[in-house]
Amino acid sequence: MALLVERNGDVVHLVLDRPNAYNAIDPTLRDELLAALETAEAEKTRCLLVRGNGRGFCAGMDLKAAAGLRGTAVTETMRRSSGLLTERFLATPVPVVAAVHGVCAGLGLTLALGADHCVAATDARFVAAFLSRSIVPDGAATYLLPRLIGTARARRMLLFGEAIGGQEAADIGLIGESSAPGELLETAQARAEQLATMPTQALAYTKSLLRRSFELDIASLLFEERNGQGLISTTADYAEGSAAFVEKRPPRFTGG
Repeated sequence: MALLVERNGDVVHLVLDRPNAYNAIDPTLRDELLAALETAEAEKTRCLLVRGNGRGFCAGMDLKAAAGLRGTAVTETMRRSSGLLTERFLATPVPVVAAVHGVCAGLGLTLALGADHCVAATDARFVAAFLSRSIVPDGAATYLLPRLIGTARARRMLLFGEAIGGQEAADIGLIGESSAPGELLETAQARAEQLATMPTQALAYTKSLLRRSFELDIASLLFEERNGQGLISTTADYAEGSAAFVEKRPPRFTGG
């Protein structure tokens, strides 16, 4: 196994466990991540926390798996690997927190920056060094980076391969927050526990709106918001939120 699945309360940890390869994603790890997402959704997991074992978070795709491939074989391999994992990871309704230490590169950027909240150690390094290997960016890097830090900074990362440290990443809005290396897991777990207490259906709908907000015009977005509100208003969590507000107490959401 290349992925460890550990539960900590209502939070399920997905631990990338190929430390000798900086947790580079090979076919085995890809398939185990996809299976873990399927399980989390089926079991209505309250929150996922993605992290890596060893000296770094994730060095991206394991290029050895595609060595020797050319042309349409490369295209098809990407569709079934980085493309499939990216689509599933960004579309999951389950809230995701990423805890990043060491190197975070390539497809690792998708796992980190595509999470709903990313916490990075101050000594982490975010790298998009595709061109130095004559590789076209994959894992939706050209989708995520401009949306998070603007086109100019995205160009610097993608065209020049400039690395960004954990503290700078937080300062420029690439990630949600940074922490001291020794406090990374504690900080990420606390954030995951916060998300795990939230109303799951309203949270999933909010995730969907955020993901599509750059593509929808204002009229379409307003339609999606009111349609979503109508759907969520029929849930038990909506009733609990209203009751808690009236009774001036913290809500106790159950995911219903």
